[in-house]
Amino acid sequence: MKFIFFPLIAAFFLLTACNPEPTAEVKNSAKTDSLLAKINSPELLALNKKILADPNNATLYHERAKVYLDLKQLDEALGDARRALNLDSTNADNFMMVADVYFAHNNTKQSKDMLEHIIVKFPKNTDALLKLAELHFFVKQYEKAFEKINAALKINENIAKAYYLKGSIYKETGDTAKAVSSMETAVEQDNRYFNAFMDLGLMYAARHNPLALEYYDNAININPLSSEALYAKAKYLQDVANYDGAMQVYERLLSHDPAHAHTLYNMGAITFHVKKDPKKAIDYFTKAINADAQYAEAYYARGACYDELNDHNNAVADYNMCLQIKPNYGPAAEALSASK
Repeated sequence: MKFIFFPLIAAFFLLTACNPEPTAEVKNSAKTDSLLAKINSPELLALNKKILADPNNATLYHERAKVYLDLKQLDEALGDARRALNLDSTNADNFMMVADVYFAHNNTKQSKDMLEHIIVKFPKNTDALLKLAELHFFVKQYEKAFEKINAALKINENIAKAYYLKGSIYKETGDTAKAVSSMETAVEQDNRYFNAFMDLGLMYAARHNPLALEYYDNAININPLSSEALYAKAKYLQDVANYDGAMQVYERLLSHDPAHAHTLYNMGAITFHVKKDPKKAIDYFTKAINADAQYAEAYYARGACYDELNDHNNAVADYNMCLQIKPNYGPAAEALSASK
């Protein structure tokens, strides 16, 4: 039976951003209370009370804009970011907050314009330079991105994010050696840089180099509940045929993320192909399907298990369901044809 083992998909740091025009008025209390009830944030409630007591405090609006941004309430975030800026235009962070909200709303032009304004007004602001570099990277303007990164490093040569961005560009353009070197410099500057450890793990894992485990472990130490890091480590162990080790890490992932569909699928695949236990594998594939009803490969895999158990009716049903989701899925079509 032909199985597709689901790979690790590299997570990347893309900043996205905001387009609605802000208003100058403070939101009326009814709207604020309604939003607060909807998202139930104690932090937001506390900030609302502080703002009512001190309505001209730019720092409070800046802080609330960040809370709204984290909660993906982008219109509210933009309104507060603009209020903070109107109250205090001497603070570069207030300009940066407006740019960040534009990023989050995918309004890259207004974000870029704001960042360029910051660089003119605050020429030593490395955050703005690196955000511009990210924007250029996003649209594959690599030379312009390098220009901004190098400008930031001239101001401060110890910025981890600058080296991470360089590594990301090198990785994107296929220069793995320079990508690894830049990422390693990033973690030398900041030994808590989760994304850099993850990308280093990915690059070493692609070569089946056991150093990948060291980088994944560093990422897990930073964030022990990261499904991304745990899945990456388990998938590497699976790829190098350390199936028991992979299953242990997959179990650890499921302990806090029980509906992680690719983990359930891969555990089913190991259980079927390696452990030769199609009955138990069916349980994993069923859980994967429950987690993602459109998981075509899981239907096919469960069908293969049913076939192994001579339960041809259930096998055919799963093959048909797989083909309903992915009509051109070859293994299911072949299995269905063979079952006739």
